[in-house]
Amino acid sequence: MKKFFSAVLAVTALLVLTLFSAGCNDSKSSDKIIVGVDNNPPYTFINQPISIILDDGISTASVAKEPLYQGFDVDVITAAAKKAGLTIEFRDIAFGKMFEQIEQGKNIDVAIGGVSITDERKKTVDFTIPYAKGGACIVAFKNDNITNAADLAGKTVGAELNTTMVQQTGAIKGAKIRGYQNQQDMFIDLFNGDLDAIVMDKMSAEYTLRERKMNRLKIVNMLSNEEFAMVVKKGNTQLTEKLNKALAEMEKSGEMKKIYDKWFAKQ
Repeated sequence: MKKFFSAVLAVTALLVLTLFSAGCNDSKSSDKIIVGVDNNPPYTFINQPISIILDDGISTASVAKEPLYQGFDVDVITAAAKKAGLTIEFRDIAFGKMFEQIEQGKNIDVAIGGVSITDERKKTVDFTIPYAKGGACIVAFKNDNITNAADLAGKTVGAELNTTMVQQTGAIKGAKIRGYQNQQDMFIDLFNGDLDAIVMDKMSAEYTLRERKMNRLKIVNMLSNEEFAMVVKKGNTQLTEKLNKALAEMEKSGEMKKIYDKWFAKQ
């Protein structure tokens, strides 16, 4: 009889231990966030941009099979997550799909990558506090007589779909808008003569022209000023507050400026 009760106690203890262990694992898994990123240098990109566009044309660079997530926003959320006690799994997702995925609570918990805060977007998603500032600018060839937005009347202008650049381009009187899924295709069409100019984020434009040595292009002027933040599912105050606290600490300590200077300081 004693042996029987000993066996029962052993099984019970094992069951309790198993349940406890499962509970601990669930707790750990709740500290993991899935972060959606798009190929949007210099904010976020996977490995290196697939093609390097030079003044003489386009040369295709090889890309590693294993994804390597890099960029200003990748560094920001990596540092913020560490402070907040969160682990990250990055997931490659098109910019235009990010808001839908966040709103529906599918696949990703946070979206990043030069995302501007707008009143329209606030209707369906929540934002963290802003951690960077940007804005729309015009990119054109140096030898073209394009010096301001008015000069784009009657010209074909590229803008990336599902971004605030579409609205900025649409506000230019007489401009013909052509939408693109990514920046790379815009630059290809600009060099091919299918576009007269591009409207894009100024920080991204400065980085791209410098890194890809596009010496024939110029940045004309600013069309808007915007603030960037991380996107979180509406009502997920716990995650938003954790990230906000981490971002505020990074700003106060100077860590945010170090990350910013790494990607955008004049070289």
